Amino acid sequence: MRRGTRHRRRRGMTLIEIMISLVLLGIVGGTIMRVIMRQQRFYQGVNQIMAQRGELRNATSVLPVELRSLSSIGADILVASDSSIEFMQNVGTSIVCEVVNNAQVALPPENLKSGQVLTSFYGYGDPQAGYTVYIYNDSSIVGNEDDRWQKFTLTAVHNDPSKCVGTLPSFLQVLDIPKPRPILELSSTDPPDPVGPAPLSQYIGIGAPVRIMRRVKYKLYKASDNKWYLGFAPYDYTTGAYQELSPVSGPYDAYSSSSGTPSGFGFRYFTVDDVEVAAGANAATLATIARIDLIARARTSSNVRTAGVQNGVSQQYKDSLAVAVMLRNRQ
Repeated sequence: MRRGTRHRRRRGMTLIEIMISLVLLGIVGGTIMRVIMRQQRFYQGVNQIMAQRGELRNATSVLPVELRSLSSIGADILVASDSSIEFMQNVGTSIVCEVVNNAQVALPPENLKSGQVLTSFYGYGDPQAGYTVYIYNDSSIVGNEDDRWQKFTLTAVHNDPSKCVGTLPSFLQVLDIPKPRPILELSSTDPPDPVGPAPLSQYIGIGAPVRIMRRVKYKLYKASDNKWYLGFAPYDYTTGAYQELSPVSGPYDAYSSSSGTPSGFGFRYFTVDDVEVAAGANAATLATIARIDLIARARTSSNVRTAGVQNGVSQQYKDSLAVAVMLRNRQ
């Protein structure tokens, strides 16, 4: 006898069950998407805030390094305004290796066999004609009461390995002889000593410290993208004008000449007695500057949600950073 097989009817989902499942899936999926979108906005906001604070730190870390070495009493500060500053930037240091024809000084090679670094141009390349050169003048009296930094204008620079070899200074070795030595051709800016040929003083000799400087400018400016940046420009001694500003950091808030609306980046100047020096002061007043305050203000490029905002309303996040820089060489 043939055994019959029983077929079980498989029960499917009803239309109502499918609709309920779709509704629940939509609710769960929508909730997950809202969480993901909220997290994405949060991280985007955090990234903007971190980038903004990074730009604030950039400006207030680069400029103090430049400003601390200035000598206000030595006329290093040329122009001081509320949104810019022009000064003499130290771009190289060395010592005199040999005085040539009382109008040139030879410097030691940049890379000495001993490993000492006596000549350094700080990554700015070789000095250019027009730069200012200071050489320490020991003068005639024992002690430092009549010593001074004698000022010169650099007229040309070239390399010559034949200098500093007649009487080899103690800081050079035989293996240093073939290396090129920077030769600075100078014209006198300060009046020379009454005794001795011009332009170099007879009291400037081997081992005298040398400082090489150029004119530069930092300024808050509006770029082609209509945003405001802290820009830097060196002075072009060939054309007699500053080169085009290039951004150092930013963007910042816009410049404002109104006392009620602060600028995105501002400078304030003070004497050693904490008396504020007005922007645009003359050379004699600039020589009294002992402290420079830097204030940077910026905001995020778009709205972000931050703690403390009422009702969770998103808005641009604003922040600021202030730094006080004390000049080392001041009255």
